[in-house]
Amino acid sequence: MITNLQIRNFRGLKDVTLRELRQVNLLVGGNDTGKTSVLEAMILLLGNANLIKELPFTFRNNQSGGINHQHDLDDKENFWPWLFYDRNSQNSIEITGLTDGGQTLTLSSRIERWGPVDNPQITIILRNLLEKESVKESDVLIRFNPKDVEVAQDQASPDNFRVSRLSVRPSPPVEDAEKYNQIALEADGEKRFEEIMREVEPRLKRLRYAKLPNTSSPLVFVDLGLSRAVPATQMGQAFNRLLHIYAEILTSRTNVLLIDEVENGIFSESLPLIWKGLFAICQQQNVQIFATTHSRECIMAAHQAAEDRKQDELSVQRLQFVDGNIEAIRLGEKHLEMAAEMGLEVRS
Repeated sequence: MITNLQIRNFRGLKDVTLRELRQVNLLVGGNDTGKTSVLEAMILLLGNANLIKELPFTFRNNQSGGINHQHDLDDKENFWPWLFYDRNSQNSIEITGLTDGGQTLTLSSRIERWGPVDNPQITIILRNLLEKESVKESDVLIRFNPKDVEVAQDQASPDNFRVSRLSVRPSPPVEDAEKYNQIALEADGEKRFEEIMREVEPRLKRLRYAKLPNTSSPLVFVDLGLSRAVPATQMGQAFNRLLHIYAEILTSRTNVLLIDEVENGIFSESLPLIWKGLFAICQQQNVQIFATTHSRECIMAAHQAAEDRKQDELSVQRLQFVDGNIEAIRLGEKHLEMAAEMGLEVRS
């Protein structure tokens, strides 16, 4: 588990340190304070090649969306150079994570001169190489100039880290059904899944993967003790969001989950159920969550869920401008309790 994270010269973050991280970490703050940038930094530090390649359209509305080649070329100019603070590659990116096991994970950028003098410089982003004096071709994680981007094809996540990310876009229910079916075939797979889903629907008796006659695609069906099982698509927002998150965690063997705008598409009254389920997942599967939110209701719901469990599992990190630069401040339990009682703002 990551316990401390320092980010330097990455996007709008000149020098930001997130301390005392926990199993569930909620990133709050006003617009353009770097909440999503923290998630992107985590992908560079912990993600594999596929996650890094998809970074331009994972959390942001960039041109390509991964499907348009011409716009993909545009993203090489309009996305990758902006990873550097002030779009200046001389500002070396440094991302450092400390783990609860005493391990230090690092990523840094260096500049190489390549080709003719008038050729753009190649920027190399390196992982876990801050102490190395020489760089081998196999050490390169990303290299790019305005005309080309190269990501290491076989780049894996650092040892013991398996990262998944969820964007604000809803998931196709058929994909969730296929993932559930994959899990249900494992020993105790159905039992584990049903245990978590009862956090948001206590009436749940069992889940089933099925395809109705005269339909083309399978779905997850929910047995609530009625005369017929209910398609999961007809259940509430909280149920489907948690079903999607848990299916992703189990099929990907995830232990670090990144969620942008965790409250997106969720009615405020469902947020306590979502957080109850997320904390249960973290405990059952030993998952660490980093999530952003714009919602005060979401923050209060997470705080209440953590209070009910009394296991010191939540860290709320507020990103804010101080003297023109962004800093991270961990909001303590007393501050959150006072905010809950008095209706105080906690985002900025």
